[in-house]
Amino acid sequence: MANYKINCIAIEVRTESGICPGSAQCQKNETWILTARTPEPGMCGRAFAAIHPIAFAMRWTDQMMWEKTNHVDVICPDGCVTYRLSRINE
Repeated sequence: MANYKINCIAIEVRTESGICPGSAQCQKNETWILTARTPEPGMCGRAFAAIHPIAFAMRWTDQMMWEKTNHVDVICPDGCVTYRLSRINE
């Protein structure tokens, strides 16, 4: 059974300052490794809630039918940050 770690990187922050106004103040190129626990250092709870279902599916399957590339992009609920999720092959 697959059990991948997921690399999550903020690939775009659409604000004038380049910093998300949310609680975690995410910046472009900030990276987290997603495993079974909430990522540290902290990620915005709203962004994590949007990312988690997709990351969970990516962790436990080799490939999903809607995957056309080696990554999936997810936009946070506030529309400020785009995160790119990809599997880490170990």
